[in-house]
Amino acid sequence: MQPDVRGNRPIRILVVDDSPDMVQNVQKLLYFDPDIQIAGSAANAEEAFARIPTVHPDVVLMDINLRGRYDGMQATQLITQRWQTCVVMMSVQREPEYIQHAMMLGARGYLTKPFTGDELSDTIRSAYATYMATHAASIHSQQPSGAVGGGQSSNGRHSLRQIIAVYSPKGGCGRSIIATNLAVMLNRATRRRVVLVDACMSSGDVHVLLNMNPSSSIEDLREGIGSLDGEQIQGMVAFQEDYGISIVRAPLSVEVADRFTADAMKAILVELSDHFDYVVVDTDTTYSPYTLTTLEMASIVLLLTTLEVTTINRLGQFFEIADRLDNVIPKIQLVCNRVDTIYGIQPRHVETRFSRHFVAQIPDDPRVVAASVNRGVPFVLMQKSAPVTKAIEKLANRTVEILAQSSEEGSPKAKGIRAPR
Repeated sequence: MQPDVRGNRPIRILVVDDSPDMVQNVQKLLYFDPDIQIAGSAANAEEAFARIPTVHPDVVLMDINLRGRYDGMQATQLITQRWQTCVVMMSVQREPEYIQHAMMLGARGYLTKPFTGDELSDTIRSAYATYMATHAASIHSQQPSGAVGGGQSSNGRHSLRQIIAVYSPKGGCGRSIIATNLAVMLNRATRRRVVLVDACMSSGDVHVLLNMNPSSSIEDLREGIGSLDGEQIQGMVAFQEDYGISIVRAPLSVEVADRFTADAMKAILVELSDHFDYVVVDTDTTYSPYTLTTLEMASIVLLLTTLEVTTINRLGQFFEIADRLDNVIPKIQLVCNRVDTIYGIQPRHVETRFSRHFVAQIPDDPRVVAASVNRGVPFVLMQKSAPVTKAIEKLANRTVEILAQSSEEGSPKAKGIRAPR
């Protein structure tokens, strides 16, 4: 477990559930875990409100279907507004909508009943680590040369250590394609070392877009982190000589996603930043602890949208969640993909709604993109004069400019570009 402001004392838990059997089950599951301590329990929201000031829990384990004046969702929102404590939700519901809503209201973790002791412990630790990352001195503020500071790589060359998170709250927006072509263009534009990390734990396909089939994955890094030297880490990263970048592919097994924690992702990004100038992360669409950690550690967050109303709606929901995270909102740069007049909605309408300019507008070119995907060759190399390639080139150059400006100002934050009101 990573050290934090608690020192050596265990994580204190307040269990809020109207079922005595459930409370007892949680106590049994955590009985032999020395790092987690049950500090008390409550049968409803009102009782929890009364106990929090006296129990001082680090984590509130909250049932979603509480009886009484407030249900678990309402109680979570009130608790996160009133007290500095982390909330983990428990529910029999496993639909993404429930998880997303819980995160929007301030929860940092989500457990689906029934759960095992390992799942309970891991979720509590991961959620608390993510929470503490937003309330304690982070790597960002300790290192002025980027999100995790400047450093020396294994070959002695100075590393920029810039983490670029490419994120979209809705699937199907072309995020992986943009991240892949951006990584290649960054290498072409700067001649710096670039690694592309596929952090879509259950459905990553970056390696397919590049026609690669590495035997190692991000799961191997997770298992070996802390015990690997620089040469071993480089061996787990697949280098594509023709494209000039390295990649870390997504896990080979979809079950791995449940084992990924905030601490694991943090350790991986720090380690990769020691060896590469730009770490481009193709993030998952979920609000998982490892995704939130990636956004918090990033030097810049390229927030991708299309001009479809459903995607724009998800964008608004994401801003609500990002507002609850420290040091994320100022780093967001909007990117509009598949720009075309057929949608009826224009980029300026989105800019007005969110009071932000697009840092890049990427035109819709299905013929070029489809050919690129099917051949496994980035379109920035296959169609160098295409408008979509020029847009990615502009995005790469603008990203480098923003990151350089942030470093010169001594701040890890990539300043948001505000649109005129």
